[in-house]
Amino acid sequence: MIMKSIYLPLFSAVLLAVSGCAETLDQPRVSGAAYDSAPMAMKEAAPRYARKSAPARSVGGNNFLAPAGHQMAFTARLRLNVGNVRDAVNQSRRLAMKFGGYVKRMDDRSVTLAIPVKNADTALAELSKLGVVNSLTIEGDDVTQQVTDIAIRLENLEKSRKRLLALLEKAGKVDEMVKVENAIARVTTDLERLQAVQKNLRTRVDYVTMYVTFQAEVTQTEIRPTSPVAWVNELGADLLSFNHGIINNGDSLIINLKLPAGFVKNGDSGAVSGNHCIIELASQDNAVTATHWYGNDYAGIDFYAPMIQKALAERFKTQVAMNRCKIDGYEAAVYTVKPVIGGTSYTLRIAVAVVKSKVKVITVRAKTGDFVKALPETAWKQMIESVDF
Repeated sequence: MIMKSIYLPLFSAVLLAVSGCAETLDQPRVSGAAYDSAPMAMKEAAPRYARKSAPARSVGGNNFLAPAGHQMAFTARLRLNVGNVRDAVNQSRRLAMKFGGYVKRMDDRSVTLAIPVKNADTALAELSKLGVVNSLTIEGDDVTQQVTDIAIRLENLEKSRKRLLALLEKAGKVDEMVKVENAIARVTTDLERLQAVQKNLRTRVDYVTMYVTFQAEVTQTEIRPTSPVAWVNELGADLLSFNHGIINNGDSLIINLKLPAGFVKNGDSGAVSGNHCIIELASQDNAVTATHWYGNDYAGIDFYAPMIQKALAERFKTQVAMNRCKIDGYEAAVYTVKPVIGGTSYTLRIAVAVVKSKVKVITVRAKTGDFVKALPETAWKQMIESVDF
């Protein structure tokens, strides 16, 4: 009788403690995907750390680094202008798999990807190459406190469950056993529910969610170089314009040269091949190096060479190769850039020569495959050697 009188108060105290523990479990601090998947009774305002970037035209590294001692859940929202939306969607799906991620959602013009945080910067850079970046936003939620709270509550629940299982073994009466079993069921339900929340939160920390939207157009007009010389800023602006009409007439070309095989004259400013490789010729006024003109005080190629290379790099956000040479005996520079736009590789080659009061510009542009077929290196060299300013 003495043992029974001691046991009953102890039994009631444990049930009361477990009940109190279960009540506190109804309000774990969670957020984001874990918050969305939790019952309404579990949601509680959580501190959020947000880091947003302004719309960008290029993607750099170290976008997904958590501050020391913090657990961060990152998301990225990327909008791209592309030439073919369907191809871009399929390529983005393959990129996710390449970097150890997976597709969470996909439709005919957008994808939602989950990418391991260690590969997220590289994956984002590769995704940006599928088209022209329209906008990029990166956000980070500090979930350190939520992760800690959930771990503590899970530990307490597990301890409560073990105590209840021990009580169940000692329970002698049926009504006592029923009460303990009901308490175990409640604790087990809360335990499983919180384990699911913990799993979702862990996924948010380990994977960056990337929302990628594609638009069915490609524009370069938004990317404007900052050169102080207006015509330099326009170099490469017409890369994607392949609808030039062929105009054969008796006018002489602005720059006298021998057209490569497969090209026909297109007005007095250039030529075009059957596979849309376009040659354009231009003559610009040279800059004067003095406040008063004294005859031959014009800028040389050294003035234009770095400026043009910088302007092309700004426009296409990729490497620009430059070679110095002579064309018809005049100092010149040749630039080659191969941007990838909408998943398609293009080649743009520009030769610039300073000829006293004029700057002569020869531009060739096409899709890379068409460029190579229409104007291989030997044909390019022969054309340049034939130039007569």
